Amino acid sequence: MRCRVIFDMDGVLIDSQPFHYNTDMAIIKAAGAQPVFADVERLAGVALRERCASYKRIYGLSPALDELIGMHVNMLMKTFRESDLGPIGGIPELLAMLKNAGVKTAVASSSSLALIRLVLDKLRIAEFFDALITGEDVANSKPEPDIFLAAAKALGSPPESCAVVEDSANGVLAAKRAGMYCIAYKNPTSGEQDLSPADIIIHSFNEINKDLSWL
Repeated sequence: MRCRVIFDMDGVLIDSQPFHYNTDMAIIKAAGAQPVFADVERLAGVALRERCASYKRIYGLSPALDELIGMHVNMLMKTFRESDLGPIGGIPELLAMLKNAGVKTAVASSSSLALIRLVLDKLRIAEFFDALITGEDVANSKPEPDIFLAAAKALGSPPESCAVVEDSANGVLAAKRAGMYCIAYKNPTSGEQDLSPADIIIHSFNEINKDLSWL
């Protein structure tokens, strides 16, 4: 039985992946280039520094990498503060069920720690998580397994005892490369993501929050 559950944040806990897409597009435009959505979509789940470095390379952007990152962070934090988004349907019930069963949980997100804390506080679900791991904590971004291996270590559990909940192709690959069971949530706002390597694909969290037999 898997005794730990690791959640991605954007597109899993909160329906926010479009915010990231829109902000990525906006900073590329602000830097003087015309973005192509497919370039942004394929980097879903990748850490911000790596995404911005990719945009600099693809579009020949002149601002320094740290300047692009700063623009992105300021714009995205403002967007989240002003948004009225709530948790994705079924997530509060699933988190409560896991907590009541004594199952430890973590967030493993490519977003910054400041943004993760803002979102968890906004959704009033911070109390359900035992560890928070960000893209800033590891050397390699998704689809490499580093972030999920770090989350397992923080939870004091071997990788094979962990289940991951993801919505992006890069996240699913990272989970499987970490040797973990992967539940892929088919979020329609996350774009065209190849979730086929996942162990199961769900279209609603109500499919798994009736009982914990999937653990």
